[in-house]
Amino acid sequence: MVSQITTIGKIIAPFGIKGEVKVFPYSDFLDRCYLLKKVQLKRGSIHQSKNVQKAFIHKNIWILKFEDCHTREDAQKLRGSLVNIPSSQRVPLPPGSYYIDQLVGLDVFTVEGKKIGQIQDILKTGSNDVYIINPESDVTQKKNKKGNKEILIPALKSVVKEINLRKGYLLLDPPAGLLEDV
Repeated sequence: MVSQITTIGKIIAPFGIKGEVKVFPYSDFLDRCYLLKKVQLKRGSIHQSKNVQKAFIHKNIWILKFEDCHTREDAQKLRGSLVNIPSSQRVPLPPGSYYIDQLVGLDVFTVEGKKIGQIQDILKTGSNDVYIINPESDVTQKKNKKGNKEILIPALKSVVKEINLRKGYLLLDPPAGLLEDV
């Protein structure tokens, strides 16, 4: 399930006049910028490999200096680029924690074996994540009385009973009423 390349941020603007760039981090681990030695930049069909000369955090934004980026104009040309690393260089997570891209696409089943659909996205709400499930079929969508084309499942231990990345599924035991409209 895990892709070979992981996007960890996006270049949003130049920083200063010496070729540094501001990067909006997609990572929960702000300090990970200090570990960056080499990154892949992607903007549209353009892919570039860049050596990181310097990295620091400024107001919860990463500031990166690349070896071949010397002016504000050089930095401006990189605006909008996604900052990627090999997935093998991700910060290891504690047991029971997952990266979003590991969960998106997992098949979702109830403990009774009924397929609900697939995880389409994850909402970060502060108290707990919410899995956005794309229903299994048009039949499921037609049965949804509220007319919603997606199902929202709270990512709570009392609801999510198993996540199996190797086999590609998530098993849930929804509380009464959570799936009654599906």
